[in-house]
Amino acid sequence: MSEARAEALASTIDLDPHKPLLIVDADEVLFHFMATFQDFIESRGHAFQFKSYALNGNVLDAPGGPASSKETVGALIQAFFGERTRTMPADPDAAPAIARLQADGVQAVVLSNVPSKAADDRRHALEASAFNMALAPWSGPKGTAVAALAAKTKGPCAFVDDITHHHVSVAEIAPDVHRLHYVTHPTLRKLLGPVEAAHEQADSWPNLENIIRTRLLS
Repeated sequence: MSEARAEALASTIDLDPHKPLLIVDADEVLFHFMATFQDFIESRGHAFQFKSYALNGNVLDAPGGPASSKETVGALIQAFFGERTRTMPADPDAAPAIARLQADGVQAVVLSNVPSKAADDRRHALEASAFNMALAPWSGPKGTAVAALAAKTKGPCAFVDDITHHHVSVAEIAPDVHRLHYVTHPTLRKLLGPVEAAHEQADSWPNLENIIRTRLLS
């Protein structure tokens, strides 16, 4: 089922079979998800503690209060994507870096686990932030989707994401894809540390651009 869904997704993305491919996540890679989410929940009386790389267990009912239930966190996440996806600010270094890579021959796709109802808002945010990339909306581990997209080009392929289990999934299903771990939020980046399933770690978009350039254009 996942393979068929991935093939269907890949069929909607126009790719040049002779160019290298960059597959990049949106939240915490292109966009400042955590800072925006923290501001959103605080506007509703909640608070956030940075104890682990997760939302469940770290969203609090109030500053200094108990952890919110999974149901409450789930509702907050859905409301957040509905209200803030369209206006979520981007990492200011991301769009210029990707534009330079594209000018030098790299094609790029955004593979994002964005709720389907917020997909159009994400497309708007990408355009508003000067990202000239197609959005491939997905849900679940990204290995099959990355494999299906990578199969459309004979060139090298790189994958950028902040989530450990997506790197594990890609390592298992599309091992030839070069996996780069990046988190734009410095506290979260430090909290998570290096991801073993990724080939390389980056601490900024300039750093990430140099790595991508080496892996895809050298």
